[in-house]
Amino acid sequence: MTTMNAEELIELGFNKNEAKVYLSLIKFRESDAHRIIQDTKFHKNIVYDNLDKLIEKGLVTYILKEGKKIFKIASPNMLIELFNEKEKEIQEKKEKAKKIAEEINKLSKQVRYKQEANIYRGIKGIKSFYKETLEGKDYVVFGAPKRSLETMGETFWKNYNLKRIEKKIKVRMIFNPSIKSYGKTIVNKLTLVKYFDNDFEPLTETHIQEDKVGIIVWTEEPILFLIRDKNVANSYLKFFENMWKIAKR
Repeated sequence: MTTMNAEELIELGFNKNEAKVYLSLIKFRESDAHRIIQDTKFHKNIVYDNLDKLIEKGLVTYILKEGKKIFKIASPNMLIELFNEKEKEIQEKKEKAKKIAEEINKLSKQVRYKQEANIYRGIKGIKSFYKETLEGKDYVVFGAPKRSLETMGETFWKNYNLKRIEKKIKVRMIFNPSIKSYGKTIVNKLTLVKYFDNDFEPLTETHIQEDKVGIIVWTEEPILFLIRDKNVANSYLKFFENMWKIAKR
């Protein structure tokens, strides 16, 4: 008797019926199909079909005795050989995938960059945008109002900044005076903060990162307009640099 079970064979890639037919044949060492049918209680078509599959895989063989097929388990080493073939097949597919990926990269570089504009709505939308910023490089921000703290909550900003610092993303920000007390708590070598020199409190915030400009309107349900265009981003960045020069610490 074998302690092997169908689940072990299924983990090796057998289907359920193949596993049961294979185990039945192990038990009998050699057998005709009728005996396997009785043992597995499968319909004869299922037994013959799965015996054929096992023969194709090299795991089962047969001989003819008095005009009847007698099935036998092939060398157990064929199980190992089966995986050697699969490894070879996987390696060939990896090589093909690598070539296709290289071609796609070449085509991507040849494609002319297009301007894109997206809209993010609500708190979930804003969170989604900021999650994407963690995959980018250094950025600048200006115009963050008190409403941004109230809407998202200080816990969100604290966790976001911890993740940003872990990724070593530098940021320069020009805040509205209303959140100066908060601004002082986040200053570090990766976070520089300055302030506008007036009490005017616009409800918009502008985020500039690489080729993207995100304009957030901090209304009751915040909305963000994201423009993806290198020229637009450069224009906003120049505007920021001019404001940075006159903003106060």
